[in-house]
Amino acid sequence: MAGGPKSEVWVTFALTKADVAQALTLCFSLKRVLTFRKIVVIVSKKLSTPLIMSLHQSFDYLFYLEEGRNMVELKEIDFVKLFPLTLKAFEMCVFLSPNMLAVGNSDKIFDECRNLSFSGYLLPEASGLDIFVMRPSLKVFENLTKGLLETSEMGMLKYYEA
Repeated sequence: MAGGPKSEVWVTFALTKADVAQALTLCFSLKRVLTFRKIVVIVSKKLSTPLIMSLHQSFDYLFYLEEGRNMVELKEIDFVKLFPLTLKAFEMCVFLSPNMLAVGNSDKIFDECRNLSFSGYLLPEASGLDIFVMRPSLKVFENLTKGLLETSEMGMLKYYEA
């Protein structure tokens, strides 16, 4: 895919019933502010079929969290934050926690990050925010998970380059 809105996506997750309501609210808020980007949801296979169908109808793409890739046995909530690195169909992903809400033109995040020189995982300096900018890469995913296996520390992820 060439760079631009079609290869850049918003990513969130729905691992529980409560996450589903929040993820749907986030999705609708992104659509309300007229995002040009597609919206992705990563779901747990533990969700009921009706919940998954409601997500499927609202989001542009739905991916199942591949538990088998969680070789370091991270908590599901931590693993889902790394999982977008495996979405190689896209050039850039902006991960948002499902409890967030878009109230204005959020596409600026992509525009500002597109020219940054990084090839992996980037977190904003503000702690406590679940916003991550990623350029999907299996190499980065494998290196990060291997590094986490050695350190067992999710908090080390500030900026990672392949």
